Amino acid sequence: MAHYISSLFRFTRQNVNFKKGTRQCLLMMIPLLIGYFVGQFQWGLLMATGTLTNIYVFGGSDKSKLRIVWWCAVGFTLCIILGTITVPIPLLFGLLLLIVTVIAYYIFSALEIPGPSSTFFIVTFALPINMPVAPEEALMRGLMVFCGGMLTVLLVWLMVKFQKKSGEVSAVENEYQLLKQLFHDFSDDEKFKTTTKRLVSQFKSANKQLITSSGSGKKQSNELQRLYLLHNNAEGIFAEILELKTKEVKTLPDILLEMMGYVAQSVIQNNSTKNQVKWKEKVELSPDFQRLEKQIYRTDEILYSPEGQIKYEAQLRQPLYGKQLIYNLTLDSLVFMNTMRYCVIMGIAIFIALMFDFDKAYWVPLTAHTILIGTNTIHSMERAVARTIGTFAGVITLSVILAFHPSMLVSIFILSFSAMFTEALVGANYALAMIFITTQVITLNGLASGKLSILIALPRMLDVVMGVVIAVIGLLILGRKNASQTLPIAIAEVVRYEASFFYYLFSKNAYIAHHEPKFDEMKLSIKLSNMNGMYNNAHGELFTNTQKISQYYPVMFALEEISFMLSRAQHNPHPETIDDVNMGQYLIAFEEIALHFEKGVPMKFGTGLPSLPQYVNIRSSLLNIQQYTRLQK
Repeated sequence: MAHYISSLFRFTRQNVNFKKGTRQCLLMMIPLLIGYFVGQFQWGLLMATGTLTNIYVFGGSDKSKLRIVWWCAVGFTLCIILGTITVPIPLLFGLLLLIVTVIAYYIFSALEIPGPSSTFFIVTFALPINMPVAPEEALMRGLMVFCGGMLTVLLVWLMVKFQKKSGEVSAVENEYQLLKQLFHDFSDDEKFKTTTKRLVSQFKSANKQLITSSGSGKKQSNELQRLYLLHNNAEGIFAEILELKTKEVKTLPDILLEMMGYVAQSVIQNNSTKNQVKWKEKVELSPDFQRLEKQIYRTDEILYSPEGQIKYEAQLRQPLYGKQLIYNLTLDSLVFMNTMRYCVIMGIAIFIALMFDFDKAYWVPLTAHTILIGTNTIHSMERAVARTIGTFAGVITLSVILAFHPSMLVSIFILSFSAMFTEALVGANYALAMIFITTQVITLNGLASGKLSILIALPRMLDVVMGVVIAVIGLLILGRKNASQTLPIAIAEVVRYEASFFYYLFSKNAYIAHHEPKFDEMKLSIKLSNMNGMYNNAHGELFTNTQKISQYYPVMFALEEISFMLSRAQHNPHPETIDDVNMGQYLIAFEEIALHFEKGVPMKFGTGLPSLPQYVNIRSSLLNIQQYTRLQK
């Protein structure tokens, strides 16, 4: 209980983002002031609503930031149009609100887009409740919201244009800095494991940024192609380090540490156009380290290769958003399961709000939604209390302000500065940010209705309580132990898919050498993401044995290592194959592990595996999984 209470009031200073908050403040203030001074305040308010797309700008590639803002602008436009047309028909309005909300929630979850999910889609769709009923103005309202979205696109484009370093460059530089750290931690097993986990996470982040930067066209910038090769090379260096660790090499020669430090600095200097210091020292290493040495030298080769060579070697993968959305439409997908739960609870919230004729009925489902987008059940419960406390404090604060009957101009500044503090503080403390979120949304709706007064603020307390009760009861009934019960099955799915991948790569059929279609890495990536999501959700479920859940982590990390090595092997045009006897032993090992998690079949003692000619860390990871499963009770 003490931990729960402390989490409500914990303030994470490093998550304060006044830069983004200031940007949101200006984006809202500019159209509001223009609308006020030209006598068209309602249109200015709608443009300001469109600028809420800025809230969805988080870390990621420059192109993905612009892409997200663009599609959010399109989504907001459709929401305001549909809301305006259907607001006179409550049943149709509620049904469409549910459809829009669930679709947005699923897309944000499946594509792993951080941020408030469908929060502001709900706000935009429901805004016509506070405006005069005028279906004939639907297109004009949509146009104003879209213009606000385009203002955000322009500002984000300027921000990207004049930044010193892109997100993709920083991501690749961080990979090489972590590799440098890994070399220094090689002799310390605990530090090596910790840095390895950080590096694997960084590889995922960099890979996603590079893929989302590539777009759908065939023409790619030379810088992006070079970064992609550097990223692949960093993964190659990491693979060689894992191989050495598997062969029980205890220490790395000092010269390799110096070389790694040199190439890590070279990557930074190359990206910042500083004068490059050349490596002049002669290197003589034993055969054990020559493959790693060659992989390190490859970094210099990539940095100084001519553009034609880079273009020939780089094969950037395209973002496959459609596949990602389709692959998650299965009953064993955590994203799909959560979306179904979300749909049921939100449907109940919307039904109750409309059936009992709540004033500003959208506030009830909006409250339920903000609780449901917690990362797990316990986190959602924390958000429920935080939202209640923050909303009550926000309503009281705004009521005090409204008691002085502020002018329209003052109200504009209240709305703009509330938006600023919301964005600045939401990552640091949700309860504190809720004070400003409440002030922002109530002021927005009050200005839209032309009746900004204490009478519009106080009823929100009842709405919030009702939304919290619906969400909490829904989570208690539908979200108690789903993830913890499904996690072993998700692990078994990953194991079986990796077994298929392993056979494809190393069987005597030599699929890669015969230029067969590549194995679907995205499907494996989604299964791994599903497994990790199940683990995180299971840890946050009520009445779950967290000690038992924690025992799965070493197995999951070993599976991630196997996935990494399989991916490396697929991009090797000539991986060494193994005979059918050895292949059979590996496939049996994979299946025994899968059955252990799926059916609870105990692992046999003494299961050995033949050596692999290449990518020996796969064997090591499988043996580790067998050992972990025997230790589990």
